[in-house]
Amino acid sequence: MSKLIEFQKAAQRIYNILLVEDDPHLLKAVNDFLEDQNFQVTAAKSGESAIEALNKKAFDLVITDLIMNKVSGIIVLKKVKELNRETMVIIMTGNRDIDFAIEALRLDVNDYILKPFKLDDFLDRVIHCLAKQESIRRNRGPIEA
Repeated sequence: MSKLIEFQKAAQRIYNILLVEDDPHLLKAVNDFLEDQNFQVTAAKSGESAIEALNKKAFDLVITDLIMNKVSGIIVLKKVKELNRETMVIIMTGNRDIDFAIEALRLDVNDYILKPFKLDDFLDRVIHCLAKQESIRRNRGPIEA
């Protein structure tokens, strides 16, 4: 049994992912891949549309490109963590500038993947982030009124 199938059976839920990428070909490829893996995906082609989506709906995981016009992945990351610190964030980038990685880490990014990437490696990172989130939720326990 695959790692993903085991994870999904254990979690007994469908995860909502916001995918943010300004390259339409990569956005479609990754969106289709995640949907094939049984995730509920909302695709955003810009940081602006990602912020709009975040204001309307809660997500388990946000996967965002780092370098985009006007609203960068760093701004998306800040908004995600402002709304819900438990939402996991993966930043994708082709930029190998360490300053961007340091800034993202300082802002509590959960993972970072360099483009181009192999889909199996990408899926491992997605599962790792969601498993970490499940662990946090289990350990927190019920919220008392």
